[in-house]
Amino acid sequence: MIIVLMMLIYLVIGYSTVMIMRNRTLDILRLISGVAFMLMILIYSLSLVNPTAVIVFVLGLSLMLSIEIAAFKESKNDRDNVFLIYAFTAMFAAVLIIMIFTN
Repeated sequence: MIIVLMMLIYLVIGYSTVMIMRNRTLDILRLISGVAFMLMILIYSLSLVNPTAVIVFVLGLSLMLSIEIAAFKESKNDRDNVFLIYAFTAMFAAVLIIMIFTN
C-alpha cells in the first residue's frame, strides 16, 4: 500500500531531521512530507465507512503531531521525554498499519 510507504518515508525523514541532522532545509522537508502524508491519509479515510475513517484519520493526525512534538522537545533540549514520545509514535504507526491492512 502506498499509504504505508508514505508513512515510513515520513517516519524516516522525521527521525533523521529530529535526532540526527538538525537543519532548516530538512525541517521544511519534514513539514512538506508531513502535509503530503496527511493528504494521503485524508484521501484514504474518505474512501472508508464512517467509524473506520475517523479512526484512521485521527491515527494519522496523531502520528504527525507526535513527530512535530518530538521535534519541538529536541529543539528545547528536553531529551528526557522524547523517548516516551517515540514509543507512542511507534505504537500509533503499528496500529495505523494494522488498520490499513485490515480494510
